[in-house]
Amino acid sequence: EALLLGGSNDVEIRAEGNSRFTYSVSEDGCTTHTGSWGKTVIDYKTSKTSRLPIIDIAPMDVGAPDQEFGVEVGPVCFL
Repeated sequence: EALLLGGSNDVEIRAEGNSRFTYSVSEDGCTTHTGSWGKTVIDYKTSKTSRLPIIDIAPMDVGAPDQEFGVEVGPVCFL
């Protein structure tokens, strides 16, 4: 849950905090450092289209010399 997302209207979307600006975590396989790749799945739902698209992703807990991260963007659904 150490990702900070940036919306197109400069809003910061976090895992915790103001409920209007939070995402949910449906899978978190990166909480422990095992030496293997983990996977975290986040979901962000909003009726405020001005917050979309997500234009920036900032990992907040990467810094050890042996740590890496990658981002894969999955399906997006507009209802």
